Amino acid sequence: MARYAELHCHTNFSFLDGASHPAELVYRAAELGYESLAVTDHDGFRGVVKMHTASVE
Repeated sequence: MARYAELHCHTNFSFLDGASHPAELVYRAAELGYESLAVTDHDGFRGVVKMHTASVE
């Protein structure tokens, strides 16, 4: 299987651009076998803490 890392991902903290909660993105990425996931929200890092917390669980 090819290795994959999603490097352009918006959470619901990107107004009108992302719809998923950070934890949902982490869980789905794990299901798909992604090795990495980058949050690229607009105008801040608000989704990063929740995404990190979910990834540690």
